[in-house]
Amino acid sequence: MSEADSGDLSPSLVEGEVSHHTRPDECEVDSDPPPPHNKSTNSALDNSEEQGASPAVADVNNSTLNTSEEIGTTADLEDCDVHSEQDIREEELDVSDEVPEIKSKLSFKEENEEVVNRGQQHNRHQRVTEAQAGRNGQAKKERPSKPAEIKPVNIGNHKLRSKLKFDVVTAKVVEEQGRKHVAYTIMMKRASGEVQPAVICRRYNDFCYLYERILCTFHPSILGEFQFPKKVLLGNFKAETITERTDAFHKFLNLIASSDKLLYSDYFHAFLCSDEQNEAVSYIKLGKYDEAAPLLETIFYIREKLVTISHVTVLECVVELVACLAAIEADDNAYRYALVAAQCLQLLHGHPEVDRVRIPFLRLASSLAVSLGHDPKPYNKQLSELRYSGIKTEGAASLLEVIRDKYIHTATRTARAW
Repeated sequence: MSEADSGDLSPSLVEGEVSHHTRPDECEVDSDPPPPHNKSTNSALDNSEEQGASPAVADVNNSTLNTSEEIGTTADLEDCDVHSEQDIREEELDVSDEVPEIKSKLSFKEENEEVVNRGQQHNRHQRVTEAQAGRNGQAKKERPSKPAEIKPVNIGNHKLRSKLKFDVVTAKVVEEQGRKHVAYTIMMKRASGEVQPAVICRRYNDFCYLYERILCTFHPSILGEFQFPKKVLLGNFKAETITERTDAFHKFLNLIASSDKLLYSDYFHAFLCSDEQNEAVSYIKLGKYDEAAPLLETIFYIREKLVTISHVTVLECVVELVACLAAIEADDNAYRYALVAAQCLQLLHGHPEVDRVRIPFLRLASSLAVSLGHDPKPYNKQLSELRYSGIKTEGAASLLEVIRDKYIHTATRTARAW
């Protein structure tokens, strides 16, 4: 976004010249009438040492000096005529060799409005420039005197996949676009204990689709004696029906968690993430990064618990989350997840996805570190190593641009290959 440049202020005509070598008895009254002025124009003084012209004070009675502290008061100048014998010392005139300030021909009100408008435009332009530079990872920010405290992200051991537990904690009737349905809130956490569980909401139809896909892919015996709750034409919102389905869904999800074939299947991953993923991608395309960020955060916690940070799908999600948080200037949160993304990059070294996002991520992470008072050297060192190896690191697209380019021409999908 560009801002229109304000026009330059036109200087006023110079009325007379005063040299700091001039004594009062050498002042001459200009016999020629002064040129016409705008009513708002102040008389200006100019230094005439280079030209050697005789200094003069023009139209003293009709002009007001705007720099009374430098030249003296109006009364001082009125007493300075050809017959005056009063001595005015150089230090009283306090005339320097600097060119005096030249006022514009605008009225006082117009001039102030012009200065304010120019200031506002400059500030807006500066904010836009800084925001764009920050998103490109190129903002030169001063490091705060004290590093900001960063709350670590709770993640599991990347070498070990944890046992998972699912709880259907609530069920409530929700109305959307004039139609009602029951939303079942699912909490996903590690069986050994969890500081940050992942929470999602699903409908009966979502559970039903997952169940049907499992039956089509695997033998029904994989679910043991589990009976999926049947559809009913009437009474979907009765307390008894909702309670029965809640218990059944709780059992169903934990049966899936007990089988690696089901837990790591594409169908179950789509069940856990597809709604949030599709919605987040739509928001990224629209530039609504504040709406996309919480959805990406939910996806991150689901995938991290499911496959640990050593999986490429976690890297994809966390770099998108960092970019969106940085775009909305949530630097603390962005840097928290940038630390996790840096670990993912190391664990997945050599993967094509790493090569795609490495440079823009390192530039953004370095900028975030500086803005929060943390050490950017680890990121700058990696960038230097890449430059030394012959890879261009400057002028590349920002991390957000790389992410948008990935999705802008692709339709969202409900399931994706792992």
